Amino acid sequence: MYDERAVDLWTLPEHRVQELSLRMGGPDLLTPEEHARHHRLLRTGSRQRFLGGRLLSRLALSARTGLPPDTWQFTLTRHGRPELAADHGGLRFNLSHTDGLIVCVVTQRRGCGVDVERVPFDEEKTRRLDAFLGGVSPGVAVSERWVLTEAYLKGLGVGMTESLEGLGFRRRDAGGFSPDDCRRPTVAARWHLALLRPSPHHLVAVATEDGGTLRTHTPPMQPTLYR
Repeated sequence: MYDERAVDLWTLPEHRVQELSLRMGGPDLLTPEEHARHHRLLRTGSRQRFLGGRLLSRLALSARTGLPPDTWQFTLTRHGRPELAADHGGLRFNLSHTDGLIVCVVTQRRGCGVDVERVPFDEEKTRRLDAFLGGVSPGVAVSERWVLTEAYLKGLGVGMTESLEGLGFRRRDAGGFSPDDCRRPTVAARWHLALLRPSPHHLVAVATEDGGTLRTHTPPMQPTLYR
């Protein structure tokens, strides 16, 4: 059923990238600019996650609209975030990946952001991030604060370009999290965040403007779905 307020989160385990690539036509779907970026990556894992992210985003957008995967053309923001080159009815999406997992969120007519990290963090990383993260977030673990921060700032389109002082998160009575953002209190009041554990080793945060119904998906592996 079509739902404009739906928040569609797609997850792709890294070990399934090659399988999805075979189903969707592989690197042939990439634009010349994406091909160039793909070839510049030196590490096998980085190349695989880049390809997986570009394929997953096309799959997620096509599932939302019914349009074929080769429809989608992208542009990069000044922070390096891929966005749709055309409006397509206000579609928005965001990508993230880490060792072992690739994620993509799709919304319509409102902002979104997503982050995924491999957990647990080691003691040194936990210590450094605890010092780096600025705001007070009672009862929220460092790893949770980190993915919430990344997803929220990506949703705003600013990324890690400013001090995090005065940015924290609080648990909502109805579930999920709300940002406490001293820089943008009016804007922050519109954002809702959720945490998910799609695997024992991964933590995902999804940030959406004005909330919505979160739906989770994994790519089916029937080739007819991608043609």
